[in-house]
Amino acid sequence: MNTARACPACRRRQPRLFCTHQEVQYARCGFCATLYQATEPDRERIAGIYQQDYHAVRGHSSDPVVEATKQATMQAYLRMLEGLHPPGRRLVEVGCSAGAGLAAAARAGWRAEGVELATPAAQIARQRPGVQAVHTGRLQDAPLNNEQADVFVLFDVIEHVDPPEDLLNTIYRLLCPGGLLLMVTPDGASLTTRLMKGRWPHLLVEHLVLFSRRGMRIALQETGFRVERIGFAWKRMNLEVMVRHATIHRHVAFGRLLRLLGRVLPMFILRRTVPFNIGEFYVVARRPPHSASQTGSG
Repeated sequence: MNTARACPACRRRQPRLFCTHQEVQYARCGFCATLYQATEPDRERIAGIYQQDYHAVRGHSSDPVVEATKQATMQAYLRMLEGLHPPGRRLVEVGCSAGAGLAAAARAGWRAEGVELATPAAQIARQRPGVQAVHTGRLQDAPLNNEQADVFVLFDVIEHVDPPEDLLNTIYRLLCPGGLLLMVTPDGASLTTRLMKGRWPHLLVEHLVLFSRRGMRIALQETGFRVERIGFAWKRMNLEVMVRHATIHRHVAFGRLLRLLGRVLPMFILRRTVPFNIGEFYVVARRPPHSASQTGSG
């Protein structure tokens, strides 16, 4: 295909056309199977998306129903992180939105801080009981000290970043030796991706890099991280949230069925929370405890 862009995950130039969606052409890397925008992303168009009330537009509002699913998801991952023995309990969530996850972390005894690009969402998050601080803007510009954070958490964030190495290098620098990084992101090589093609719900204009697990390993190892765990991302979800998503994003597979269920099912069924996966994975990586220098920090 006609593109000179290298894969943002592994930096190889082996692009294969995957599909075109909303006038964006997606390539699949022939080496690591990561999906990415085949030509340079339209930064002006993407900036316009973020300038709107992004979290409301994409259905990530501070609605109690949405918040319940986010808090349940955070609680499950915090239990996993505790089992991996981070060096302390200072947690930073990048892309914390309105702070539902931070509130759950604070209740669980973490010293929780957030970073959020959207000013309205950051203001809400800042008011959560127990939350230490929320910094508005990019992580790279936040007033955080080197080697002070014990855990970084990113839910559905890394796919918005191209190239990803600057953000990963910043996280590595801010983590304590032995500190943990948890990310949840759409799996660009999942079976649902291959089956749904252009109807995969994670194909959004602002999703620039949809990592495969192999591509994620490469990117993290190039930064200096050691991958501890990688697997299916079981988010807590309910049908009401899925119906809302299908209403906002009309292209998604089974959207018509979901919208019908939203009209006919009773509320107690719609709001029942269950583990759910639609082509996402999680990864936990550790900054090595006694690393003398960072590799790949050009």
